[in-house]
Amino acid sequence: MPYALFEKEYRLSRTFPTATDVWRCAEDCGLVIDEADGRQRLDEGYAIKPCQPDGTEGVEPTPG
Repeated sequence: MPYALFEKEYRLSRTFPTATDVWRCAEDCGLVIDEADGRQRLDEGYAIKPCQPDGTEGVEPTPG
């Protein structure tokens, strides 16, 4: 099942094959917060959720 990054009910990212891939995307976008105890979490209002495929799974972005 594919996953994506959401803000409330709105999908913000393309779909990824795993939740770990979405987590990496969120890190790249600066949406991961480091907690005082060393744990990490997504910034307030963001979530990684399963979603319907959009046909881009496994497609690498083209260099810009």
